[in-house]
Amino acid sequence: MSSKLIIVADLQRFKLFSTKVDPLGREAVKLMEGSESLDIHQRLSEKVSDQQGNFKGVGASGSGEDHNIELEEERRRIKDIAEQINKTIEQHGPRSWYFAAPKAINKQIVELLNPAVKMTMIMNLHSDFTKIPDDQVLEHFTK
Repeated sequence: MSSKLIIVADLQRFKLFSTKVDPLGREAVKLMEGSESLDIHQRLSEKVSDQQGNFKGVGASGSGEDHNIELEEERRRIKDIAEQINKTIEQHGPRSWYFAAPKAINKQIVELLNPAVKMTMIMNLHSDFTKIPDDQVLEHFTK
């Protein structure tokens, strides 16, 4: 059982940190897990197999409409992040945990968390800390 976990995420990255107190009482973080979703970087044409204009027939527009594919990809990634958080918190069983994600996706992720997981979340920041050095993550949660 971890005493405290920190999770930072955006649509491309997920990082899980644990906190550790040294003999002098200083708290530090240790990266436990980090993942990056490379498919979010791909262009739409790399994700779908048909080319614009391939479907010429009755009712087929062939105009290359994306039919909200990018929006659906974002929704799917948000759901995946929430599931990963639920699994992580249930697996590690921390007494408390902290979360940060960009404002644009933060609320959607939190809404998808299990109620028991939400109850143990102490702090939720609407910021993207996935690109800052690991040793600077903790200071954002101790202010």
